[in-house]
Amino acid sequence: MIKFLIQWLLTSSKYYSKNFNRLHGGFFIYSRMKTYFFLYLLISTSLQAGNFKSPDSIVSILFCGDVTLANHFENHVGNNTVYPFEKIPWFDDADLTMINLENPLTSRGSAVDKKFTFRALPVYAKMLATSGIDIVTLGNNHIYDFGSQGLFDTIDYLRKENIYYVGAGRNNSEARHPVIFFRKGLKIAFLGFYGTHKHSDSYPAQIDSAGTALRQLNLIEQDIRKIRNDVDLIIVNFHWGTEKATKPGDDQIAFAHNVIDFGADMIIGHHPHVLQGIEKYKNKIIAYSLGNFIFGGNSRPEYTTALLKTKISKNSLNAEVIPLKVTYWQPEKLEGNAGKAVVDSVKKLSQSFKKSIF
Repeated sequence: MIKFLIQWLLTSSKYYSKNFNRLHGGFFIYSRMKTYFFLYLLISTSLQAGNFKSPDSIVSILFCGDVTLANHFENHVGNNTVYPFEKIPWFDDADLTMINLENPLTSRGSAVDKKFTFRALPVYAKMLATSGIDIVTLGNNHIYDFGSQGLFDTIDYLRKENIYYVGAGRNNSEARHPVIFFRKGLKIAFLGFYGTHKHSDSYPAQIDSAGTALRQLNLIEQDIRKIRNDVDLIIVNFHWGTEKATKPGDDQIAFAHNVIDFGADMIIGHHPHVLQGIEKYKNKIIAYSLGNFIFGGNSRPEYTTALLKTKISKNSLNAEVIPLKVTYWQPEKLEGNAGKAVVDSVKKLSQSFKKSIF
């Protein structure tokens, strides 16, 4: 009976991760509600011992691009938090789902001195949680648009909804912290980085001040090597590249290859606001840009995009492109020839690589 309950809890991954958490050894480890504390201890011990690891267990992870819930999004959606994800009810079926959250969730703070600044209603944190978002990267050029107050509020609202974050924090240590999930016997680690130095769009975290985790090779290598022997998969998020560019620069490709060589298994990129190619390098996956998912920063009412659906096990790492159509900031799966055209466009953009996921 206990074995049955343990297996059921492990496969019920959404419920398993969203009800109770604790900080242990510098990593976030996710567990059951306090009501199931005994089973939590039993499961945790078994996972640490590797008793439930199976090479046949498949973990599915969805990755989406830029999400800005401000400006035009807020004007159209208002407090109707059901609307944005209404046409993708399957979105919550994955074992894990991740987005790039490109705005603070706050009603406080003062805008920093830059051309474009975004902030979104705090209630949207609950919308993200109920839609199935498990983790966000905050390592981007808009999370500090309303200063440290905006970032602090964002962290607090995300935590309240049990959404986890990487790429930014109250100090450098927190900004660089990995988030580690247990899923079906696998330990999956996430990291996030943005910016190579301080400038008008980049506010790097320091020992005693808030900001983002710097995208510097020596720091990334340190963070990967710290956890490489303790986890099964390492996923690194980069906010990088040139806006509207459909191909990554040679420097990005070299950078990504270095990070894979350090021990990363997957790289997820964003910032260009358009889709780019997806490379396979040493049988690892590099998605250079996933474009926009729900982007309220501009007034364009309709566009096509895609998300990346990955399936991983102890012995395999696979990915596919899921085409989407977004109409007034409401995505839906794009079927038929229109959907095939989106996938074909990413396939074509991937032809410059020696090997891709196609």
